[in-house]
Amino acid sequence: MVAAGLVTGLGAVAAPSSQAALPGPDSTSWTPVKKSAVVRGDEAGDLGTPHLDLTKAGGPLGDGTVFVAADLTHASFRFHVAAAPAAGATGGYVVQFDTNGSTAGWERALRYDPAANTITFFTAANNAGVKDAGTVGTVIPTSAATATTYPGADGGAYVAFAVPRTALASAQISLGAPMVLGTTTEAATAGLDGGSLLGAAKADVLGVKKFGFSAPSWASLATDPLPVDSDGDGVPDNVDNCPVDVNPLQEDDDKSLDGTLQPSEVLGIPDGTEGMGNACDPTPRGYDSDEDGVGYLDDECKERPGVKENGCPDHSSTVSTLRYNGKKKLFTGATRGTLYDECGPRRTVSLRRVTKGADPELKVVKSDAAGKFTIKVATKPKKGKYYVHVDPKNMLSAGVNCFADNSPKIDIR
Repeated sequence: MVAAGLVTGLGAVAAPSSQAALPGPDSTSWTPVKKSAVVRGDEAGDLGTPHLDLTKAGGPLGDGTVFVAADLTHASFRFHVAAAPAAGATGGYVVQFDTNGSTAGWERALRYDPAANTITFFTAANNAGVKDAGTVGTVIPTSAATATTYPGADGGAYVAFAVPRTALASAQISLGAPMVLGTTTEAATAGLDGGSLLGAAKADVLGVKKFGFSAPSWASLATDPLPVDSDGDGVPDNVDNCPVDVNPLQEDDDKSLDGTLQPSEVLGIPDGTEGMGNACDPTPRGYDSDEDGVGYLDDECKERPGVKENGCPDHSSTVSTLRYNGKKKLFTGATRGTLYDECGPRRTVSLRRVTKGADPELKVVKSDAAGKFTIKVATKPKKGKYYVHVDPKNMLSAGVNCFADNSPKIDIR
């Protein structure tokens, strides 16, 4: 295995295919990965071409040696090498990614190991150097549909492997991020997790060890953000606010809310989707600060849950009934909400008798979960008219204000 390298600029790629995960050898989905506009000095002659060359300049492979393809389900990487790796050969193909917005180093990486038929994900501290170690994360298997080696049409060989987009998402890796690609001859248990990704006498980075050049830094190798267009909507992933959902107009209603409120212990302030396009944002109208299903941009009662379209509480009247059983000396009845069932149960009910002055409150109970109540009296009530008063109730958790109510009056003789 040979040197590593890097680069700028991928164009749009083909739409998802119903075929195997890897594009075929002649697929137009494969786009050569180009190195940066800054050409490093190279006495050996392997850097003086428009593309990174993992073999010496003028070899049988030509200039295109690293390729990337992507669709909605997989991202694929292909390395053009001088010869196919021998069976059981140690080593791997590594892609490092920047995830913190600083191209001083990498934070996530993946490594394809042909001998073990696995892809391993790694994490590192912010701005790790090209040869710095990482911590092993998830390991996923490869198959005939996701990894292969085949001869090149004009010499050499290709080593290609595909990575599920779901695995990239779980590893917090974006194809739109700057990256460094390379190869290492270190064993699968070394490399990123063994103290050195591309250690002395074990691997090459742009030929620096092979030809005796000084070790490069991440900044000298990293690509610009690669304009891969995974969803084919004409907007590259590195600037697409929904990279795997087609949204050419990039509508983003809650973009203005990004960072305008400080995080809170209350769920949904903010919800972390600000800046995502409407096509993939579960709350495109802003975070739901009071958890009533109405986004921040539309909620006129942001601190009170409501059931109305503007996010404010609604009001419901209450219908109540009253009956009297003289033999059992029991008043019975029920409370029911006219608009919202929440206004029916567990309401405070007071029995009252009509008098010339203020109606006296005789007994107070609460209706049950079905809205039913029973009021037992010790002696037969005085003759007259009786009713129950149902107190108002503000049910903010349900987004409803329940009005007070008086039942129809009954006459006891």
